[in-house]
Amino acid sequence: MTALQSRWKAALAAVFGGAGMTAIIARRMVAVVLLFAALDIAFVLVTYTTDREGLGQHLLTLQADEIAEAVVLDHGRMQLDRAKLYREPIGAAELAFAVYDRQGREVAVDGPWDMARVLTPPITAVTSETRREDHATGFVLSGVRKDAVGSEPVWVSLMVRGEGLRPFWPVIANEIVQHVGVPLLPLVVLLLALNVTLVYRAVNPLTVAAREADALNPRRIEGRLTMPRSPTEAQRLVGAVNRALDRIENAIRTLREFTGDAAHELRTPLTVMSMAVDELPPSPAKTKLQTDVAVMTRSVGQMLDMASADAILIPAGATADLSAIAAQVVSHITPLALRDHRHIRFIDQHPAPVEGHSEAIGRALRNLIENALKHTPDNTAVDVIAGPGPVLAVRDHGPGIPPEKRMLVAKRFWRGDRSRNEGSGLGLAIASRIAEAHGGSITIEDAEDGGALIQLRLGH
Repeated sequence: MTALQSRWKAALAAVFGGAGMTAIIARRMVAVVLLFAALDIAFVLVTYTTDREGLGQHLLTLQADEIAEAVVLDHGRMQLDRAKLYREPIGAAELAFAVYDRQGREVAVDGPWDMARVLTPPITAVTSETRREDHATGFVLSGVRKDAVGSEPVWVSLMVRGEGLRPFWPVIANEIVQHVGVPLLPLVVLLLALNVTLVYRAVNPLTVAAREADALNPRRIEGRLTMPRSPTEAQRLVGAVNRALDRIENAIRTLREFTGDAAHELRTPLTVMSMAVDELPPSPAKTKLQTDVAVMTRSVGQMLDMASADAILIPAGATADLSAIAAQVVSHITPLALRDHRHIRFIDQHPAPVEGHSEAIGRALRNLIENALKHTPDNTAVDVIAGPGPVLAVRDHGPGIPPEKRMLVAKRFWRGDRSRNEGSGLGLAIASRIAEAHGGSITIEDAEDGGALIQLRLGH
């Protein structure tokens, strides 16, 4: 299908369906065109129904033309082929006619006897003649019309007897077709096509803007609508939307910067607090303080990761070695895992390098591993698997994640067991945001022999 055909298909759909602005305007234009045609038909009806003489002349001409078309030449001799004879029905009116050749010889005669007997050969110099007589019971039309059969002239003498307007409806219908339908129909089609095209072109920028607005990604706040070249109203609307998006982007960036700055500023006092707690003499209170400070430190770190994940930009052509990233993250976290009586097992399936931000992918994997270490039992292992393909997977031996909660765990600050004050609920949200920035996603499955298998998929 060509672009022009697609445009016309969309335009016709706009006329005959839908409740949009294009459909409403186009249908109203169609209604105006149809109203104009109806007024034109009404004008023709009024004009012809009040012109009795004109109606009579047209009726005789119409009947004579159809009679002459049924006359044929057979070896130079004229005769009436009644199989070809077709006359417009004229209601209850009666019609009699006779056909004469150039010598005045009668070729054919038809109709009621009392009417046909008064028909006489016309004067050959006469080409058209009409007489009308009005009576209390109706009218009588009589006349002559000259026509031709091949190269031979013929004269048709007619008489019509009837009453009212009913006999003239074929004439009126013919005039509507000839003087309204034939000249007006092409004009209506042309006007309709022009109107639909103009409306479609005028409203199409709004349709494009709506489609682009629907496609805006809330996680990529820098997106804007394309400014149309015309009309001015669409430019004003798109400009207003883009300015609103500018203000929203500024507000979101300010909020993100505040979150990042607040988390960054909290790191120093938390470090000082941790050092002060470590200097306290051993006691249950010291142990609880150390746990609380560790949880706060991890939450602040995750807030910084979240701020960085929201603002991540992947440089063009940047590549990331998933095996190297996983090995580095595992080496950094292993001491913490051993301290908590857990250990990490790294399985390298040698995935190919991917296009991505190495440091961001490392943050995502670190959060997945920390989350797994929190839920796996003591003296068990957390498996970190690189590959095959653009995938980093983390498997624990904990209670797993029920299917009904898998859509919730990637939301910010969501925690399944709020009675455990062990985190802020940002770990999976950070990993999910980084995966989306790389065109991927987080998937959660049940691992074999229990536990959860969380996969960080990168790329489309």
